[in-house]
Formats: sequence, C-alpha cells, structure tokens
Amino acid sequence: MLPKILDVAEENGVTIKPNTYGKKQVLCKCPFCEEDSKPGKAKKFYLSLNTDEQIFRCWYCGESGGVLQFEAKLTGLSYEQVKEKRLGKLRKPLHPAERLNPKQLDAIGWREKKRKDRKAFVKSREEVFRDWQEYEYTELVGLFAEFTVIAFLDTPKERHEELLRYLMERTKAKQIHMGFPRLLEEYVKDEAFRSDWAREGTVLARMAWKACYQTHDFELEKIVLYVPFFHYQWKRERAKLRKKGFNQNQMVITQ
Repeated sequence: MLPKILDVAEENGVTIKPNTYGKKQVLCKCPFCEEDSKPGKAKKFYLSLNTDEQIFRCWYCGESGGVLQFEAKLTGLSYEQVKEKRLGKLRKPLHPAERLNPKQLDAIGWREKKRKDRKAFVKSREEVFRDWQEYEYTELVGLFAEFTVIAFLDTPKERHEELLRYLMERTKAKQIHMGFPRLLEEYVKDEAFRSDWAREGTVLARMAWKACYQTHDFELEKIVLYVPFFHYQWKRERAKLRKKGFNQNQMVITQ
C-alpha cells in the first residue's frame, strides 16, 4: 500500500504551513530548491502537497511527481529502492531497461517505440539499456566539464551561484538519477581516482581554458560556450569510434 504523502513529509522533517495542515492542498517549504527558506521569505511556501492524489509540486523550481518519487528525492534512495521498501520486492527482478521512466526513454528515442510495440521493446531491452548507459556517460562528461569550468571561474558570488543553479537545472533535465550530487562527488576526488566520464570531462574543461587563452579571451567570457562546442565534437568522434568497434570508454579527444 502506498504511503500518504503528508506522512512522508513529516517523517523527513519537511516544514509545513500550519493553517494548511489537513487540507487537500498542504503547503510546505521546498526542500529541493530551498528558495522559500531564504531571508525575507518566511511567509512563502512554494511546495504543494495534494493529499487526495498523493502528488507534489514546487511552484518555484518545478520539482514534481508522485509520493514514491517524493520519498526518493527526500531520502536520496532510488525510486526502485523506495518502491521495494513500500510495496515489497517483486518475485522477478525487472530488467534495467524496464526501470527507465518515460522521460529517460524519450531522451534515448525509445519512448514511442515502446508505446507502439511493447513486444518488440521487450526483445530489444539489452539494446535499450546500452543506449541509456551511453547517453548517461556522454552527458555526464559534458556536465562535468561545465561544472569544472564554473567552479574555477573568478566571478562575483551571485553570478557564480546563478551559473550553478543553471547547471543544476540542466542536469535535472537530463533525467540522470542523482546527477548533480554525482558531479559534486567526482569533483572532490583526486583526478587519478575519478570515474572515466569525470576524467574525460576534465580534459574538455582544460581544452576550453586553452581555447580562451589562444583567442586572447583572458576574461574567460566565452569559456562556457567553448565547453558545449568541444563536447559536441567529442560525442561525434566517440560515435564514429564506437561504430568501428572501439572500447566505448576509450578517450577519443586529447588535450
């Protein structure tokens, strides 16, 4: 049986607006963007819990979903872990391709194929999951390159925070589970111990720095534009090498 969304909020310490408690729409402080917890916003409550439909939505950052997604985001567990916790373990484990949500399938071009021919999708699950792994890997490379560049930029604090918020939104849009925390986790590691995608992202970031200096852009105004350019080139070269049978995690662009 699904938990009640209000119970999940209380269990995880979400701040609830007292005069909405028990109503159909319960207002809370958003624990995801925390915009309504900033100074001067004591009376703002951007997160809405629909206790009839058991869904949530933040009217500032747009985070939304059902009760299981809500608990997953609050606790840091995966959706499948929360589902297993609340509903029990399935007798037959789901194939990883079956765990991909519609937006993830859409990102790799399989959503419509699954909708039109479910049987063909089931037969192609290995291919689907390989496509997802490749998508996740290549997108993390570009995101980590952007993160590295932003982290090193010598900009005013407000501008720096603005760029990080922009990157958080981009990461969220990619539908990669725990995407931004993964970027943070890799960034604090010594480079020798980083994941392959983080090391490749580091190379792209350095290429962007080098391009700025070669074009005498010492203020680094164009560096955020160079990263997507080099990432696009890297993905094209990687796709060519994969067709030729190269190892999918082989570095294809050097500094």
